Amino acid sequence: MIQPKYVTLTGLFADRVFRIPSYQRFYSWQTKQRNDLFGDILTLAEVAGDGHHFMATIVCHDTGQKASVGSTEYHVFEVVDGQQRITTLIMILRAIARELEEGDNKKEVEELLVKRDGHLLLLQTNNANQALFNDYLRTGTIPSATDVKTHADRNLQTGITQCEQFVEKWIADGKDLLYLLLLVKNRLGFVVYDTDDKRSVYTVFEVLNSRGLEVDWLDKSKTVLMGRAFETAPTEPAQAAAIQELEAKWGNIYQRLALRPVPGQEVLRVTASTRLDIDAGKPLSAELSLSQFKEMSDSPAKAQEVTNWLYRTTDGLVGLEEKRHLGPVINILQARVLAVAIMLAEQITPDQKEICLDQWERVTFRIYGLLRNDARTKVGDYMRLARKILRAEQGAKTADQVLAELKHLGVEYPINSAVNSGLANTNCYEGFEAECRYLLWRYEEHLAAEAGSEVNKELREAIWNARSAAETIEHVFPQHPSADWNGKLDAGAVLEEQVHRIGNLLLLPQRLNSEATRNAFAVKKGSFRKSEGLRMVKEVIKKKDWRQVEIEEREKRILKWAKTAWADLP
Repeated sequence: MIQPKYVTLTGLFADRVFRIPSYQRFYSWQTKQRNDLFGDILTLAEVAGDGHHFMATIVCHDTGQKASVGSTEYHVFEVVDGQQRITTLIMILRAIARELEEGDNKKEVEELLVKRDGHLLLLQTNNANQALFNDYLRTGTIPSATDVKTHADRNLQTGITQCEQFVEKWIADGKDLLYLLLLVKNRLGFVVYDTDDKRSVYTVFEVLNSRGLEVDWLDKSKTVLMGRAFETAPTEPAQAAAIQELEAKWGNIYQRLALRPVPGQEVLRVTASTRLDIDAGKPLSAELSLSQFKEMSDSPAKAQEVTNWLYRTTDGLVGLEEKRHLGPVINILQARVLAVAIMLAEQITPDQKEICLDQWERVTFRIYGLLRNDARTKVGDYMRLARKILRAEQGAKTADQVLAELKHLGVEYPINSAVNSGLANTNCYEGFEAECRYLLWRYEEHLAAEAGSEVNKELREAIWNARSAAETIEHVFPQHPSADWNGKLDAGAVLEEQVHRIGNLLLLPQRLNSEATRNAFAVKKGSFRKSEGLRMVKEVIKKKDWRQVEIEEREKRILKWAKTAWADLP
């Protein structure tokens, strides 16, 4: 029987080192979770006496391995649940060590984090963050912008920076740094479940997290599927083989998720909605999805099959996220489900998939972009078609049939009416910023292709790395014009109705967008010329003046192009 025990951080770290295996999620806490932790420590600091603050439950697997450094022996534990909190607390300890003056206290903390041999770490990661985290633990080196390559790297860098800032503010507020160290080590309490039985690990984790604890649904799925594989394997060797294979597959899932921010529950829901024989009119809930997968995993082979499904869905969703310019199209959940179904369809060749995805993009932008329908529109149609394609059912057995089905999705939304009502003499900025950036970038690609060249990759990165679409959209005729713009609009024209028209909007990197502001057109052109690598900018600065007539002429060109760009494929 597993007996939980209550320990402080000092007790937890006494004779242990911890390992996060590759099949566990990378560091993924966000600012909110870290701020909650910082708040707990600040609240504890105000409590008189030696009171404790209960932090969390931790589940560890005793691997039976030991690591010796000199005459000290450490037991190696895998962190099954609680790694996000432990990792953050260790980062706080590292931040404290960086601020301590040279002496016994600093040495004590540093030897807690990195044992005396300089090699053995208190926490060893084997996932996407390994190199950056290990470097920070050993040397206190904060990852630089050039070190950040993936979504997981960015999470870790932000976490380290905020832990450093927390410690710096503690000092700036005149508080005793050693007191902070005492609080973290000796007054934060944890209930720890230790087991050397892997089956018990899965059971404890599942039971604890069925009682309302906040855990990512994909992490729950991993534990449930591993537990089912373990329970249903007929022999101990079969158990070991099943778990080893699943651990490798889950390592691949988390490596893929490290690249782009895809919610775990979405992976679970999309997989279940397309794979399970449940004809729902909307994506299944995460709870129902996991329940169904657990029920069907009545053998290690079935648990492996479900895991394979989850990996393929993960791969598809991450692939969509990597196409950042598709933002407004993939913001609709049922659209993502349909795109993943096309990407995974085995009856379609890779070249045919590209054609089908082109049609998917066209019809989806017509419905949700140009016509601005909300996400409740055609949910059932998208979901049913996704299942039909993925299962290669009647009417979706060939690429031609799939293409025909995709065209049928938009039969009620013809291109001419979509463009005329969605773009012509319409506010294409307010509440439409993401769609506007997407549309203008597609226009930039069109202009580059028309000139027989490629888009400027440096400017592309600058535009798509902006925090919000609005930061990259420039109004050529300013929203708040100076006197230099007087008389540029037709008599009786309303400023607000003209400046947000698509003919008056172009893309610029954020810095140049801020620089252009409300200056006269001749002055603005000087700022625009710094982005002449954008062909839409060249299109504007060749004009001698910018009046309502120029806005309308450019709008007509864009509308004519749009009627081709989002029309059904022939």
